[in-house]
Amino acid sequence: MVMNIYYTDNTLYVNLNEVIDDFNISMLKKRVFNILDDYDIENIVLNIISENKNNILLDDFIREYNKKYHGNIMIR
Repeated sequence: MVMNIYYTDNTLYVNLNEVIDDFNISMLKKRVFNILDDYDIENIVLNIISENKNNILLDDFIREYNKKYHGNIMIR
């Protein structure tokens, strides 16, 4: 899985260069939510580089994020 995560200017940036499927969304949730549990980060930018974007899985990710955290998330 190709995922680059970095933090700068009070924002967590996640670049994902993989097909959006159940496994990759599960890994994304695990990594991002673990970071958010440890640090008080309010802004997330999720940059999907892959051509294959599964909007249903991304919507599920956003819905779960909004239930657990109270920040801002942007998907590009």
